[in-house]
Amino acid sequence: MNPNVQRMSDASPPDDELIARSARGDQKAFAEIIRRYQRSVYRVAYALTRNTSDADDLAQETFVRAWGAIGRFEIGQPLYPWLARICTNQAFSLFRHRKRRPETPIEPLVEAGHQWGVDDDPADHTARSERDESIRGCFAELAPEYQAVLALRVMQDLSYDEIARTLNVPIGTVMSRLSRARAELKKRMQQRSGDVT
Repeated sequence: MNPNVQRMSDASPPDDELIARSARGDQKAFAEIIRRYQRSVYRVAYALTRNTSDADDLAQETFVRAWGAIGRFEIGQPLYPWLARICTNQAFSLFRHRKRRPETPIEPLVEAGHQWGVDDDPADHTARSERDESIRGCFAELAPEYQAVLALRVMQDLSYDEIARTLNVPIGTVMSRLSRARAELKKRMQQRSGDVT
């Protein structure tokens, strides 16, 4: 599901109206923005940190910072990429502060070609678990900007344009990072499995 799609009844004001009211200090309008986007922002935070406590903190900090900057938001632009960019920047700040890489999100396993399913064969389950662990380890070794672009593409199902706005980079950079991230993940998987020629 695309988080930019807004579900509104006839009584719900559009985002632009809420943004304008929030910029004038209307806390109820901003509370409605939080209600609409808190799940999507939390999913971005969790995809990057893979830790519920960190994700809660990042989501909360995202909205605190958004409240402080809402007056500078350009009405007419989609709100979600801006919120996701704030969240992503906060996550990168957290990682720099801790001097560690983010914990590994599971969702990029799909991007690496992993097929989910239930299997009754314990041997298959064990082999799949070992492969999952290997993919998670390889993903954790990727640069944070590669992890971010994969997480936004896979978990949030954002378009290249939406990812570009979220990360505040050109679309070409998004495309090249995705390509490099996938290639690097594949290379690391081959190295771990001993398939490198």
